[in-house]
Amino acid sequence: MLSPILACSSVPKAIEYYTQKLGFELAWSMPPNVQGETEFACVKLADCEILLGVTAGFVEDADLDKRGTGIQIYINLPLSVSIVSLYEVAKARGATITKELETREWGERAFTVDDADGYDLMFAQPPPPVK
Repeated sequence: MLSPILACSSVPKAIEYYTQKLGFELAWSMPPNVQGETEFACVKLADCEILLGVTAGFVEDADLDKRGTGIQIYINLPLSVSIVSLYEVAKARGATITKELETREWGERAFTVDDADGYDLMFAQPPPPVK
């Protein structure tokens, strides 16, 4: 399994965005630091895990606006997850949809969003198997 670690401006705000807007659940988080802030956590949707960490030590301040440049995180949803419902919830809850839900010519359904830190996420689902 591949689990990307995303450098976030605020891990609690990233957790909130993923869980409240994108339908993920909080899988776990590290205990708060001495300032009472969470610095590392994991959110999960089906069998997809995304790790969320602080920018300190990952990204220099001058490079914060370059996070995720040239990268799209592709989330391949199992058929047990309704991509239509996920899309409708994300849209209704104010997620930053960058490409609307569409069915591609080969049958895959997909939409893209930006997360709270500007990372580009594509939610996709293969067509159901032909019986």
